[in-house]
Amino acid sequence: MRRILILASNPRKTQRLRLDEEVREIDDVLRRAKQREQFEIKTQTAARPSDIQQALIDYNPEIVHFCGHGEGPQGLVFEANDGTNQLVSAEALANLFELFATQVECVVLNACYSEPQANAIAQHVDAVIGMVQPVGDTAAIRFAEGFYRGLGAGKDVDFAYKLGRNSLELHGTAQSHIPVLKRKGAAATPHLTSQNSEPMPPPAPIAVAQPVKRARVVISYKRDVEPDEPIALQIFESLRSHHDAFIDQNMLVGTPWAERIKNEIQQADALIVLLSDKSVGSEMVQLELSLAHEMARENGGRPIILPVRLAYREPFQYPLSAYLDPINWAFWEGPEDTSSLLTELQKALDGEHLSIATPQRKAEILRSKPAAIPRPAPYAQPMSQNKNTALLELPEGTMAPESQFYIARSFDKIANETIQRQGVTITIKGPRQMGKSSLLTRVMNTARLKNKQIAFVDFQLFDKAALSDPDTFFPEFCAWLTDELDLEDRVDDYWKRRLSNTQRCSRYVGRYLLPTLGQPLVLAMDEVETMFDTSFRSNFFGMLRSWHNNRATKPIWKQLDLALVTSTEPYQLIDNLNQSPFNVGQIVELTDFDFEQVAELNRRHNSVLAVDELQQLMALVNGHPYLVRKALFLLAGRSMTVQTLFSQAINERGPFGDHLRYHLFRMYDKPELVQGFLQVIRTHTCADERIFFKLRGAGLVRRSDSGLEVVPRCNLYERYFQQHLV
Repeated sequence: MRRILILASNPRKTQRLRLDEEVREIDDVLRRAKQREQFEIKTQTAARPSDIQQALIDYNPEIVHFCGHGEGPQGLVFEANDGTNQLVSAEALANLFELFATQVECVVLNACYSEPQANAIAQHVDAVIGMVQPVGDTAAIRFAEGFYRGLGAGKDVDFAYKLGRNSLELHGTAQSHIPVLKRKGAAATPHLTSQNSEPMPPPAPIAVAQPVKRARVVISYKRDVEPDEPIALQIFESLRSHHDAFIDQNMLVGTPWAERIKNEIQQADALIVLLSDKSVGSEMVQLELSLAHEMARENGGRPIILPVRLAYREPFQYPLSAYLDPINWAFWEGPEDTSSLLTELQKALDGEHLSIATPQRKAEILRSKPAAIPRPAPYAQPMSQNKNTALLELPEGTMAPESQFYIARSFDKIANETIQRQGVTITIKGPRQMGKSSLLTRVMNTARLKNKQIAFVDFQLFDKAALSDPDTFFPEFCAWLTDELDLEDRVDDYWKRRLSNTQRCSRYVGRYLLPTLGQPLVLAMDEVETMFDTSFRSNFFGMLRSWHNNRATKPIWKQLDLALVTSTEPYQLIDNLNQSPFNVGQIVELTDFDFEQVAELNRRHNSVLAVDELQQLMALVNGHPYLVRKALFLLAGRSMTVQTLFSQAINERGPFGDHLRYHLFRMYDKPELVQGFLQVIRTHTCADERIFFKLRGAGLVRRSDSGLEVVPRCNLYERYFQQHLV
């Protein structure tokens, strides 16, 4: 009598599987089998890690069958005592089956990405079957049905394994390559045989060269677009046998994915980032890249960033240019390049350099040279050259000054008239993705036309070390300005004086940069709210305010214009409001589009929405400039129907999925923001004014028209975050 132990696990926060059907099919097949009396089935449902040991001791099985979820190198998913997920590693399983190696003859791991566990267990067990890719419910059931039909007929494991794969082929399931059989080796205990046949020795193991080091690799790409996603999957499959590769598709439903992605990047040796015309503006791709860049600066260059251009020949625009221009990248033109790309990435992980390295080689691929002055974000790019989308612009990023899709609002005129004067301070305020950076671009463009020099600073690009230490920050700030203006760096000379950091910085600008430049200078500063979290914020903002005030008594300071862009100003974080640069000069506060502005943008997209549909869009996104542009872009490019746009609005793979995931990613590890936002959703109040400023700055909440309530910025946010915040 051969006992089969079936371990089934489907914790409540994981995607539902048809495990009952799989167990029933195995039982039915063996009941009808010619040698049915030779088999006995024992089933352990809702299996916990401790249940595995007890079941192996209690039932003494020869065959162990696991059905459930797998997460590749992370482990198989069992239930914890509270019903949630608990991962069991390949090493733990291998050590367990080593103790039962004389008893267990075959292990079947009918779970996604279970090959690492199969490899580990096969060190001790004669025959182990795992899955090299995700396996669907139907495919898992069909394979089990064929496999046990073979065993029930008295055939050996090799025959049963092939019959299981053939069962997939006969049912037209294109997953017959996913199950793989691992053998212990020629010296192993004989594997399952028919009652009347001699054991067949397993084939000798194939020697595989092992890498010197298994690297942890994260693949960053834009989901649901081509060629990005197919290439990402091919890279994953190519690397996973030699490295611990991670791609977001091998995460279980219910996995706290934001935490998982951040942890993977923090622990990674390399980040492979795929960049196409569709992904360069992806919020999630940019966020993952910025996180890797930040980690590399803190951890001595790890993770290394390996950019791959997917038929993308445009210069990287800011902020991608800041991350990627100084480093090498690979170039993929079409499917014929895939094989060489996979080889190149493998070599890069082994210590070689990516192929596109020299300025000359880069220039041969790029269509044009990068702009001399960086922009606050990438310009929109044409999606394609067909007649339907040739004139469309991707909604992500800053819009070019000449864009036909830019909707000018009343404050545009105010800002552009102000910058034409001498010695001005402009503050552009508004939540995230309101159009602040696009307006700043126009202000900078107007300033150039008035023969003003531009120095652009994005505070997001200062690393944590600088933002935590004023002795590091202030000289770096001066060095950045010097580099922007292509002047000789004399920061060290000015830092020899026994003065405070703000005094040194002011002397450097007022006594060196401005006189040497000899023409008006606009200091354009984006993401200024980054400074609110520093311990020296009052000193820095007080310095900017003093520069503003100096214009009244020191003529050289009239040559300096300040243009600050911020999502909010939490006034309580600036100790003395008389030291704030945000309440002087011209303040421009941006607002969402009104219905007439949305209607005008719809007209410029060939009127893809009727009037009642425009009203439905306004009810969903409340005139949110980016979300309006995103919706109209998808509809005008015929990438989506109106019905799908509204029905899939809060789906993570829907029209706004990348945007919604970005916000969730930014919030998941900030419990005070999560609780504050939940309070807003549930009660339309926010007890902590500091939390309100942060949520408003992120573009998630707003004050109601009456000013008495705090509400989600739009209905889309309220519906999505109601489901995803806990």
